[in-house]
Amino acid sequence: MPVYYEAQEKQIEFHKATADEVLYGGSAGGGKSYSIIWDAVTFGLSHPKLNIAIFRKTFPELEKSIILEALKVIPSHWFHYNKHEHRMYLKATGSIIDFNYCQYDSDVYNFQSAQYDREYFDELTHFNRFVYIYLMSRCRTTKEGVKAQIKSASNPGNIGHEWVKKRFIEDVVPGEVTNKTDPESGATYTTQYIPAKLSDNKYLNDTGDYEAMLMRLPLEERRMLLEGDWTILKGQYFSEFRYDIHVEKPFQIPAYWTRIRCLDWGWTKPSAILWIAFSPEGIAHVYKELVVTETTDIQLSEKIHEMSKDETIAYTMADPSLWSTTQYERGESIAFRMANMGIPMIKGDNNRIAGWNLIHSYLSFTDAKPPKLKIFENCHYLIETLPGLIRDDNKPEDLNTQGEDHAADALRYGLMTKPMLSRKPVEDIPTNSVMYHIQQMEKNKRGKGFVGSL
Repeated sequence: MPVYYEAQEKQIEFHKATADEVLYGGSAGGGKSYSIIWDAVTFGLSHPKLNIAIFRKTFPELEKSIILEALKVIPSHWFHYNKHEHRMYLKATGSIIDFNYCQYDSDVYNFQSAQYDREYFDELTHFNRFVYIYLMSRCRTTKEGVKAQIKSASNPGNIGHEWVKKRFIEDVVPGEVTNKTDPESGATYTTQYIPAKLSDNKYLNDTGDYEAMLMRLPLEERRMLLEGDWTILKGQYFSEFRYDIHVEKPFQIPAYWTRIRCLDWGWTKPSAILWIAFSPEGIAHVYKELVVTETTDIQLSEKIHEMSKDETIAYTMADPSLWSTTQYERGESIAFRMANMGIPMIKGDNNRIAGWNLIHSYLSFTDAKPPKLKIFENCHYLIETLPGLIRDDNKPEDLNTQGEDHAADALRYGLMTKPMLSRKPVEDIPTNSVMYHIQQMEKNKRGKGFVGSL
């Protein structure tokens, strides 16, 4: 009997992986796409009438890599392929392999009624977290003896770099199953990371030609694609961000500091709300966040009230789209409705480039000058997504909007307002200090028309 596929050591690990979510990856040339194809086929032949999906970001990528390779390596008498459906029917078991693409966030709705026993993502970092989580909800099975599983492959880089690294690579032992808990829902799941390098693929490694080609790449690309280095993010937009510099432990914010809220609206995509307190020195401290999906304006207003009780909020800056009057039959905007529920808002400045430049300014620091932006360590979503944003290849001064930019949008709405900074109350200032006498003089000017000088 002919041998159509001989798995190598790392590929065997991938095929035997038992975690709920598996990532096979690292450097280029590790045999990732090939492994996905054969894992899907082997799984499809193991049980009758399975539904399997393989995803790529765009159809050209899907067609030129996965589909073309599958039609080339899988024996033609094993399957029937419908090119209009992009669907492979395995004759022996009646199992189906769908070849899918999901280029835009809205494309996820094409799969609302889908149900797959197993899903595969080729080049997982090309997808943002929202798309992955939504499509993950389509993976479930009722078939006896079948485990619903999501198995992916990827190199470092692109818009999904940071969330993929956090979900699969940070604080794990490669090859071992790791127990995880979702911080938002509390759901438990397992992950497994199987690193593979060019040296693990004897078919490419023996000639040395592919390695020689990768060695000619610029340093960043070479480290990502040849070494599978996840510590680098090519095209990182906010490259100033440093966890040890910009993230701080929560502390009791003085009551007199100016506090604002800023909101970026979403429905299926997240709504992100940030609370920012400004010190008298002009340091912006993001001290609280709320990230929700499929939450109505009424529910969102209630949550914001609950999280803001006992606080004095100067104002709330919001996504300009909330002033659209097309959401409701009576022509009411969401901004109008939320104002009636006690959340009055100011329309945010939507000059993206100016906003991003301001965030750059707040993040910048030197040995002598600390940054003007600090983030409480409990603001997980902002901390996770801000450093993962990358430049738009077609408009380098802007960031790629396919990434998780919701908290970043909220942040720029807030910082662009340049709020009035508060001063420490007189009673908290020692009476023998110069500042005490300055504030007393200003108070007298306002109250009694006093004119004087030091």
